[in-house]
Amino acid sequence: MFSSLGHIAGRPQLLVLALMIFVQGSAYGSTLPYLSVTAIGELGMSEKAYSLLVFVSSLAAVTISVSLGILSDTVGDRRQMIIALSLMGIAGYGAIFLFPSIPVFIGATALVIPFFNAVASLIFVSARAETADFPPTEAASINATLRAFISAAWVIMPAALGLALAGSASMLGAWGVAGLCALFIFLCSAFLLKGQPPRPAQNRASSGFFAALKELGAPIMLARMISMASITATIRLSATVWPLILTLELGGKTSDVGLIAGMTALIEIPFMLIWAGLLKRFSILSIIVAAALLYGCYMTALSFAAAPWHIYALSVPGAAAAAALLAMPLNYFQELFPGRPGLGTAFNPINSFLGNAITAVTFAAGSHYLGYSGTIQLGVALALAGISILITVERVLR
Repeated sequence: MFSSLGHIAGRPQLLVLALMIFVQGSAYGSTLPYLSVTAIGELGMSEKAYSLLVFVSSLAAVTISVSLGILSDTVGDRRQMIIALSLMGIAGYGAIFLFPSIPVFIGATALVIPFFNAVASLIFVSARAETADFPPTEAASINATLRAFISAAWVIMPAALGLALAGSASMLGAWGVAGLCALFIFLCSAFLLKGQPPRPAQNRASSGFFAALKELGAPIMLARMISMASITATIRLSATVWPLILTLELGGKTSDVGLIAGMTALIEIPFMLIWAGLLKRFSILSIIVAAALLYGCYMTALSFAAAPWHIYALSVPGAAAAAALLAMPLNYFQELFPGRPGLGTAFNPINSFLGNAITAVTFAAGSHYLGYSGTIQLGVALALAGISILITVERVLR
């Protein structure tokens, strides 16, 4: 755990990338919690239009992230790509802050900001390339440690902005802060990151864009993606359901929701570092399976919660398991393509998109027919199914 932090602190390029990851997470964390409030409550967008906007922006984000991740393996110098994408972040967030209107909000959110969100994937790709001379377990441990910087941003930024803008009638200042975050990433990439040499022609030919897409769509990779998305969807499902159980069934307050969410994010950070350290002793697959089983136990206990303090107490094992399920899938997919970190990282946004879709379907069916506790049990079944498919796939390939 501490050796990974030492490597990050001791290598200037890794330290810069870690700061960029934190700041990119800060940009996302400063705007996402206030997206619906600003769009519907402040700008007057209809609920249907907002739902369509969220779907379109999510689809754009995954398409752009995957495409740029694959292209980064071909181009080689990811620094220039990060510079261009950070400029789009400045333009997108800045336009919403300076010219707030429904057309500007829709255009920036659906078409411009998704390009900036792809910066996160490219930063992780750059970090993986920076650790190419490390043993595989050490490189994976460093990458998992870097994931904790995003969680740190989510602990700090939403609360800080909530306090800073508490007396304001508008939350548009959050987009101004996000624009400054994009500016910081631009300055870091332009003046602190080192450029990378172009890849040899034979390597570019062997990892072309359409060849990479074909690999993404291979049946064995689809099975892996579906199994991993089923596992990680349990986190989103429980995050959707436990606040409803707490407030509607157990008599908890909305302030409890905020406290538990913040506490959970805070607890995840040290556990991400612990799981990263365990990569030197255990395989990524074994850690994912163990964490998924632990999360299944957490969700089972959650379905039997009878008082608000039960939710508080369960947040500790829940955060411990979620820390691995948030950090490890990226390493799992990157290890499948050790020579092409861009292709490996491209699976991460796909995993997130599929996870959101599975969560939406499961929640809609479960809440309608089984109630909130029954929906939680569906999540347990989802985790077990994902584990079974993942283990079966890996055994077949041995």
